Amino acid sequence: MAETDSPSRLERALDAALATGTLTTIATGGALLGLGWREGEAGRAFRLAGRGLLERFGVASQAAPLTSVALGYLHHLIVATAWGFLLAALVQPFRGIWRVLVTGALVLGYVSVSLSVLPAPLRIGYGVTGNTPGAVPIAAALVVALLSGIWLDASDAIPSSVDTTNP
Repeated sequence: MAETDSPSRLERALDAALATGTLTTIATGGALLGLGWREGEAGRAFRLAGRGLLERFGVASQAAPLTSVALGYLHHLIVATAWGFLLAALVQPFRGIWRVLVTGALVLGYVSVSLSVLPAPLRIGYGVTGNTPGAVPIAAALVVALLSGIWLDASDAIPSSVDTTNP
């Protein structure tokens, strides 16, 4: 029995979903920085998220402003990557125009749930994206990140016998 070093189909799908989750974190982080710049403070969304999380634990956040920003950024890394991973796993099986349509539907679904029932700690951007003007840039970033994930899947479509080093 010959051993194969190639990853299984499930491993490739999970890798692509995690990579797309990372793209989601980067794209939505940029959107949150843009929202902050609009208000005059680039790290505003991260500071407010960290402040909200610290206050949930009974810590006076004004006494530790840098801790608030760091905790808010860590929150963003975890939540945005998780949402990106989940949405990418749902989008991956689709190809062509169906991928675009499913991505749009899933992002609209995320925004609807985010604006209506999702508690702030589970939202990308925490409380900053709890209204429509805050959710729109996040939705745009989600669409871009999820559709960019198609390039991660494209590398799996190239047969291993094809030499991609020499054109």
